[in-house]
Amino acid sequence: MGFALEEARTALEVGHLPVGAVVALGGKVLGRGRKTMASNHLDHAEMNVFRSVFTGPYSLSRSDPITLYVTLEPCIMCWGTLRHLPIKRLVYAMPDAYGGCASIEFHGHPPRHLSRPLEVLAGVRQEEARLLFLQFLETTTEPFWVNGGAPEFVAQVRGRGNSHAV
Repeated sequence: MGFALEEARTALEVGHLPVGAVVALGGKVLGRGRKTMASNHLDHAEMNVFRSVFTGPYSLSRSDPITLYVTLEPCIMCWGTLRHLPIKRLVYAMPDAYGGCASIEFHGHPPRHLSRPLEVLAGVRQEEARLLFLQFLETTTEPFWVNGGAPEFVAQVRGRGNSHAV
């Protein structure tokens, strides 16, 4: 999680939402990513690290102990992509009361996803991540955030909202 927090700090330094992600195999980092554009719906930290690790031929499989570490609970897009990749474990710092999807249950979903267990560990170094998000909210000029976007997440970061956890 330390490397994911480093990526988040780098994103924050350039004014982006401080989301950082790392894919690791055992103790070896395979790739690092961060949110790379303000208010871009596709350049999430997870998608960036997925592209760096899983583009082109690779020999990783579900039998490998691959973990995704991320500073914010994944959204539906990143969650869906994660479920298609050979990742066995998700570790995230900050729950996202606005758009987090790590607690989605697969009732009535295709067997492909039911047969791929995923261990989820929430709240790892959560306070460090929360403080980065708080710093972002206090300094951002992005219209989405300035105009009251994601009120549940903002309240959660500011300590006024309920967290949800897996």
